[in-house]
Amino acid sequence: MKKYAAFLFFAVLLHLLGYYALIKKIEPLQYFFYLVAWWSYIVIVETLFAIRTKRFATLNRRLPFIIVISSGFWCIFELINLRLQNWFYINLPGNIIERWTGYLLAYGTVLPAICGTKKLIQSFLGEIRSKPVLLRGYPRYALLIGTVTFLLTLAFPLYFFPFAWIAPALVLDSYNYQKGNSSFMGDLEHGMSGNLVATLLAGLMCGLLWELWNFWSISKWVYTVPFFENVKLFEMPFAGYLGFPAFAVTVIAFTTFLETVRLTRSKSLLAVTLALGLSVCSFALIDRYTVFSLTSRISALSSFIPQAQINSLKASGVQRSYGLDMDSLHTEQRDALALIHLKGLGYQNFLRLKAHGIRNVKELARCDAGTLSRILDEPNPRRVRVYLRAAEKARSRSS
Repeated sequence: MKKYAAFLFFAVLLHLLGYYALIKKIEPLQYFFYLVAWWSYIVIVETLFAIRTKRFATLNRRLPFIIVISSGFWCIFELINLRLQNWFYINLPGNIIERWTGYLLAYGTVLPAICGTKKLIQSFLGEIRSKPVLLRGYPRYALLIGTVTFLLTLAFPLYFFPFAWIAPALVLDSYNYQKGNSSFMGDLEHGMSGNLVATLLAGLMCGLLWELWNFWSISKWVYTVPFFENVKLFEMPFAGYLGFPAFAVTVIAFTTFLETVRLTRSKSLLAVTLALGLSVCSFALIDRYTVFSLTSRISALSSFIPQAQINSLKASGVQRSYGLDMDSLHTEQRDALALIHLKGLGYQNFLRLKAHGIRNVKELARCDAGTLSRILDEPNPRRVRVYLRAAEKARSRSS
């Protein structure tokens, strides 16, 4: 019990330190808030589960394997997003090693977070008895529907994008059912719904935490979901939260598949190699198509901050633009920095705007979508509208 108490104390302390670094703008820790929040949460959940069951769910010697597999698993959805273009990343580190390590550690939280949360919830709920549900030909029809809707998603992403989260769940659960593995439909046929309820709740809980901690983070993602661009809770449209329980079903079905595969040393090595290969290829494509902006080091802001001032800021410990104190800048510098930080617009995009005579948020708010798309060389109109709405809101607040 003392070991579990030490784990819990350390995790809670780390979690609180993440908030402190973010609020106090401690360089460079403030940029890792999302990672600190999630990994400390995973340790907290795992420890609470261990207190109840005397064992950890994923915090064991297989954790590095799970992190790599989790990264490869999530990268499948990043590849799908290349077609959907439903989210993009802002304020990521400029250093590729730091950025790609961040990808790996962030995507590596997906399986441990959902699985750990689900197991903890299920340890409290226990089994839930329900009326047996029988769907004749379930594996055949689930596989067919999952495959067809997934193909429709890729062919017509504007209208079928929600099925990107539903189709994999149908395919994986139908496979588990057919192979005699634990499956959600198999449970329901026997009148047991505890596994499904715990999974859905875990998905919803993790989804809320994903969006909460992403909203506060500097390095983050922004959604551009069709038809739901305006009404959001944090960065996610309200309707989008329905996708998290479905995604959790996919995660648990995938981990069930992993658990039923007899992973010899050679098979484990092959799985890790494939997951790493998929991750590396995805990271390169994410950098090319999904990353919208990078954080800027102070030394790069010479277009509006004199070199002497830059040297003074660096000497005081300021490393990147988010470490700057607005009150220490004069009006033109504040305007420039506000534009750079507007929804993570970024310094390179700021330079493009400046070259076309747009030097502050108010001038950006007067720009039209077509002009801004040409200036930023951004073909996705939903991304362009993100910045026009942000500029308009900022102008309204200041007037």
